Amino acid sequence: MKRLGYILFALLLQYAPVQAQEQEDTAYQHMRKEYLNYYNNPHEEKKFYEYSEKMKAYYLDHNNLDSYYKVKINEALYDTEHGYTYRAIKKANDILDEMKKDGIKQYDVVYTVLGTIFDTRGSFRMSEKYYMSALASANPDDKGTLISIYSRLADLKSTRQPKEAWEWNEKFGALAIDIPEYYKVYLVLKGRICFFLNNHRLFDQTYEQLQNHLKNYPHINHYGVTSMEMMKAVFDKHYERALHIINTDTILHDNLYQYDTRIKAYEMMGRSDLALKEVNKRRDVRDSLNSDMMFNNINEINAEMGIAKINEKAAKEREMWLAVVIILLVSALGLVISRSLMRRKMEKKLRQQNKDLEVALSRAEESDRMKTSFIEHVSHEIRTPLNVITGYAQIVSNPDYTLNQELRDKMLSEINHNTMEITDIVNELLEVAQDESKEYYVKEDAIAVNELAKQLLASTEKKNQGRLELRFRTDLSDDYTFKCNRAAVIKAINPVLNNALKFTDKGSVELYVHESPDHGVVRFIITDTGIGISKEYRKHIFERFFKVDPFKQGFGLGLTVSQKIAQLLGGSLELDNSYEQGARFIFTLPA
Repeated sequence: MKRLGYILFALLLQYAPVQAQEQEDTAYQHMRKEYLNYYNNPHEEKKFYEYSEKMKAYYLDHNNLDSYYKVKINEALYDTEHGYTYRAIKKANDILDEMKKDGIKQYDVVYTVLGTIFDTRGSFRMSEKYYMSALASANPDDKGTLISIYSRLADLKSTRQPKEAWEWNEKFGALAIDIPEYYKVYLVLKGRICFFLNNHRLFDQTYEQLQNHLKNYPHINHYGVTSMEMMKAVFDKHYERALHIINTDTILHDNLYQYDTRIKAYEMMGRSDLALKEVNKRRDVRDSLNSDMMFNNINEINAEMGIAKINEKAAKEREMWLAVVIILLVSALGLVISRSLMRRKMEKKLRQQNKDLEVALSRAEESDRMKTSFIEHVSHEIRTPLNVITGYAQIVSNPDYTLNQELRDKMLSEINHNTMEITDIVNELLEVAQDESKEYYVKEDAIAVNELAKQLLASTEKKNQGRLELRFRTDLSDDYTFKCNRAAVIKAINPVLNNALKFTDKGSVELYVHESPDHGVVRFIITDTGIGISKEYRKHIFERFFKVDPFKQGFGLGLTVSQKIAQLLGGSLELDNSYEQGARFIFTLPA
């Protein structure tokens, strides 16, 4: 499923200029030709890697490090194209380490590869991050590198942020004007951007430029031209022709971005029914891609863990395989929970507002974005403990390393600790799914407020371990009780206390309880002396997956779940905006 920018990037790597002695070496020329042929043949993976090793050995023998690293980068691109994203990311990181060791500072190509990998996985945010890192690292005089980065940014943003995509594409076009193949890519990208900007006049100008360019250079490939024909038919209101192209030309069905193009085309035709079907197809295709990539990656991890199994005793083998099983369960469970949450939300909305197809289309798109966000959060949370498990497993199982028993036991302890972290993530996901399905709580428990508050602080102290001062203050007598659901109250307050610990480096955390006779309510007030919450974030803190600090552990669901529980108990959870020395949350329940 190659996209325009991907093809352009691969061309820039594959067809780099060769040195004079290489042009005269007929054996090298034959080897290079075979290598490029196998690169473009998806059924010859073994042959591709065989010739890749030959190419790397040749370049090292001739002290051509630039070409050596281009071959290694091509391996990562090859793995990406065939769904082995775990292997590709690992190779890209290994290339960075090797380049640093060799004193080579041209990291921009590796960052561009990482951007391409995450683009293939459908991760817009991570892809954009790495492309911008590549741009920051690039030599401003390196025309080939800038062409690669500008085209990738334009391609990435063309359907989501067409105005920004326009700016990047114009920079690309200014550099590619003397290179017919690349300039054709620039015109096709420009046409797509005009389509998503709904600018008929500029599109027609671009279409005419493309036709003239193809006449002047008949030898270049026509990839992307069919898509331009379809978009022109939509602009010209020749909808039957547009539908014919969409339904008969397989080139329009080769990647997720073409789904975006067809959805836009259907919307411009006023065919909301077809647009809605296309959104559902896109979601199913993306689910299938994510599943294929995930299971390919799991197979890669299984292979690495298998090495450790052969060399370790039975007890250590069980620990290694347990990690693999948990990873599989987390991956599968994440998809199941994500699908369950999104389907439940979609079904509820469709039952309430099934007025017309326009509303259904809007909600289907929102569900797709929410599911993507959920998967990204789960992937981010398991990545760190998974890397620790994999890294230590490789060291322990490698016979080249001589480890004393103390160090070996320490590494196995780390593997076990991170395995438990992943288990905790699974448990948290299960709790979130359970709380999402709750519609009410039975309030039959007689709760002694002071006793409950002390219990909550005692539980918090186990995590605090004396780091901060934990204070309890009350205006109630010890025999004061009220009717509620004890487990639900604990589940609602615990995330607030945990956040107070997480975002407070020094000072104190206080839990204060009192009764408001005028309103007949009990209030639990949690106050800390931490970093507080900036004004621009305050209106978002109860939203799903929102995190003030994206690098802190957690899914960004704690406050969301706490507020929902408070509401189901007939109360509320609010942020006190008047407090400026940290953060203060007020949990109110009817007495």
